[in-house]
Amino acid sequence: MNHVNTPPRLFAIIPAAGKSRRMGTHKLLLSLGKETVIQRLVRELNNSFVTKTVIVARKDDHLLEEHVSGMDIQLIQPETDPPDMKASVLVALEWINTHSQPSEEDSWLLIPADHPLLSRALLASLYDAWGNSNSSCMIPTFQGQKGHPAFFRWPVSKEILQLNEDEGINALWKKQKFQPVLLECNHPEILIDLDTPADYEYVKQHYSKEHGT
Repeated sequence: MNHVNTPPRLFAIIPAAGKSRRMGTHKLLLSLGKETVIQRLVRELNNSFVTKTVIVARKDDHLLEEHVSGMDIQLIQPETDPPDMKASVLVALEWINTHSQPSEEDSWLLIPADHPLLSRALLASLYDAWGNSNSSCMIPTFQGQKGHPAFFRWPVSKEILQLNEDEGINALWKKQKFQPVLLECNHPEILIDLDTPADYEYVKQHYSKEHGT
């Protein structure tokens, strides 16, 4: 449990149990500059305000397991592969609850593993906005479109446990459990993910312009 005067903790959850079918290869191990997609995301999450980064992957994903072995993260590969993002999130929440005993003041962010262009500065800006919010959930938007990462107070994890198996996390606001705060920001990177080879080409071009390579 948190002690008196200890700042609230923030845990980062990265669902990474997909099979990259549309990409045709392991998209998290694709190169982006001198790093891979997953290396860049983990590095950008390596902020002082992130207490622990938890990645949930498939049991048989030995390539990813080997690739992240030296990173400061917690990799979880459950016996049964998570069928969707919510299932991966539940695995991570259970691990955090068991090993860190979060308080109601703590929170967590959700960021899919295939969002490679988020910067440390952008994440810090979103964290500052989250710290000034009293909402149970905050979702960044760009031109009205919802993106990632989404931020949640720890008590929301209990609400997710009560959802039906076929319901996603967004069922929480569809059921009027609460309404997330939508934070409009001037950063299209919150929308950019990797699903197809065309996505990868776009991301590489965006990265090259950003870094002058």
